[in-house]
Amino acid sequence: MDEIAAKQVLLDFEIIVLIALFAGIGVFSWFRRRVAAEGVEKNGFDGYDLALMFFPALLFLFNPLLELYAAKSPAVDPAGGSGVSVYAMLINLAYFFFVGLMTYGIIEWVRNRSVVEIFGLRRLSFPSIVVFTIVGGVAAIVICAWALGNVSQSFLERVFTDLAAQETVEALQQSESTVQVAFSVVMACIAAPLVEELLFRGYMYGALKKATNPIFSAVIIGALFAVVHGNLPALLPLWAFSILLCCAYEWTRCLWVPIGMHAFFNGVNILLMRFPEAFQ
Repeated sequence: MDEIAAKQVLLDFEIIVLIALFAGIGVFSWFRRRVAAEGVEKNGFDGYDLALMFFPALLFLFNPLLELYAAKSPAVDPAGGSGVSVYAMLINLAYFFFVGLMTYGIIEWVRNRSVVEIFGLRRLSFPSIVVFTIVGGVAAIVICAWALGNVSQSFLERVFTDLAAQETVEALQQSESTVQVAFSVVMACIAAPLVEELLFRGYMYGALKKATNPIFSAVIIGALFAVVHGNLPALLPLWAFSILLCCAYEWTRCLWVPIGMHAFFNGVNILLMRFPEAFQ
């Protein structure tokens, strides 16, 4: 029952965030009609992108609803299970590829924009990207994974007594298969950073920022990024992590930096899960 309640909380949270997103667009639009919008950034996005960005995003935004259905299904034991099969990982990898291709296609082929130019992929040199990645990644581990992660976990343990970990986390912790671990690393350190940053930090954050402002966009996109991962204890840490990624993107104007930070963050967490004794 605790697992079902947790999934319901995530779904309710997502609905609230989506309502706040559309309400915010309306409020900012009304305000800009009343006041000269001299500070609106010309970042290449427009109102059409606010609609188009939801086509790839919906494939992620349905996750909380599917997770709730799976938790309620008598045929599925959310707290049990035997982990994630290689076949399931391949399906998940194909899913990420499809979302990434759809996002890229909308930007490049439908909107006729250059992904390289609009996301500043040539703005920084490789050594600069590495330095920003490491500094930002370490800050994310300390602030989000360690400090906020411990706070979130301790609070939720007092509210819910039996919450299951994410399937991918359980698979990494329990798997003895080199193939499964390799697929998990590819998903966490390559596929997820590339696709999620292209969609959330690149397209969704940029389009919503054009219609509202950077702070509102970072908070809302951060909340959506966190909730689609489908794990209540990770909600607050991932929300903060997403906002930190938005800040890094704002400061550097290069999407490679949040991509690198995301990969670094996931890679360190994989090491912590696979070799916890080495970090004690």
